[in-house]
Amino acid sequence: MINIIIAYDDNDSELGDYFEISFNDINNTLSKIDDVKVKSIRGLDCTEDNVVEMIDSFEERLFGFVGLSHGIDSQLITDNDVYVDMDNLSHFNKSLFYSTACSSAVKLGKELIKNGCHSYVGFNQVTHATYEDFYDIYTKCENYCLKDFLNSNNTIEESFNNMLVYFDEQIHLLDDESDEILVLMELMEIRDSFVLYGNKGLTKLDLIES
Repeated sequence: MINIIIAYDDNDSELGDYFEISFNDINNTLSKIDDVKVKSIRGLDCTEDNVVEMIDSFEERLFGFVGLSHGIDSQLITDNDVYVDMDNLSHFNKSLFYSTACSSAVKLGKELIKNGCHSYVGFNQVTHATYEDFYDIYTKCENYCLKDFLNSNNTIEESFNNMLVYFDEQIHLLDDESDEILVLMELMEIRDSFVLYGNKGLTKLDLIES
């Protein structure tokens, strides 16, 4: 069984709906995969203590962690709390860490890998998802790598590259609609902000607890 923790800030005053849509997009896919078990933490419960307690419940500490919230270069944050930072990253060793929090690749992602995290996928700069009518496209693009990885035998690098192709396909479709240039530009910004650190040959079999 592959354990996946998804922390999402549905309580965020600005992007709560966005983070919830992103969670639902991931959960709807992963719930159909027999060897994947999802545990979620919503915004008001998204604290360091709750995250660590859930991680400690896994016997072999092999898991995937997904952070859908705001972030800075060294932290994942909600409106109420900091739930991942440089002081608790040792809990994420042996994990796949996947986050759409702004700029978390700058420091946090690199330190996670140094401390034994298998692989990290996330953003190395500030990104934007401004247009509510296109939240579905933004989130499907951002989550593509994770869903592809857990629904196949691909390496994380192969899934990452498949995500970039999917981004390009959606950007091309928007490029045919001249009035959607601003959405197109934001999708390009998001695509170009994604980075992959750590073990690029990781497969989902590496996360299965016996």
